[in-house]
Amino acid sequence: MIQIPPTAIAQWGGAAVFLNVLLTRLGVPLPSAPLLVFAGTAVANGRLSFTHILFAAVAGALLGDSVWFSAGRVYGRKLVAALSRRSYAIDSGMRTTGELFERHGAPIVAVSKFVPGLGLVTPPLMGTTQIAVLAFFLWDTAGIVAWAAFWLLGGALFQRQLHIALTELQLHGATVIDVLVAAACFYFVYRLMRRRPPRGRR
Repeated sequence: MIQIPPTAIAQWGGAAVFLNVLLTRLGVPLPSAPLLVFAGTAVANGRLSFTHILFAAVAGALLGDSVWFSAGRVYGRKLVAALSRRSYAIDSGMRTTGELFERHGAPIVAVSKFVPGLGLVTPPLMGTTQIAVLAFFLWDTAGIVAWAAFWLLGGALFQRQLHIALTELQLHGATVIDVLVAAACFYFVYRLMRRRPPRGRR
């Protein structure tokens, strides 16, 4: 059974969160929430700094969103069309985001972080619009901070319950790493299934 020493958590926690969030924002099928929740429990135990982990999450998300936003600025509608052809879920997300942006404007950038499927497609789509760069990053930063803080504080708030659950898992030979890998596998399957259009739309 793999144990994670407290020193390793303190040393690599921020880097792990940064890399995980960055890869997720770039489109790699990895979930960010489970690791942020786990980091929140480490914050509650005093092993990690809330400020440092929040900064790592925000930095990773902003970097990933910047890449997609810049790509949207450079390639325009060609990029949106190429992404939409990849899967029905992305195409649907692009249309939904576009409609919400026309109706509510720039604040939809922040809200999209909490809507499954919209967080990834919003930056490249916004890059193709006339939204000001500063406005995009201000709303994007606000949404990311709220999103990351939500999961970190959730992990800290339910630290005791999560500790009990992890203790039970350890009694059966599982570890935190096993939980994170399982969550990544489930998320990958979920993303794979969302790529397929519903029956009647092929």
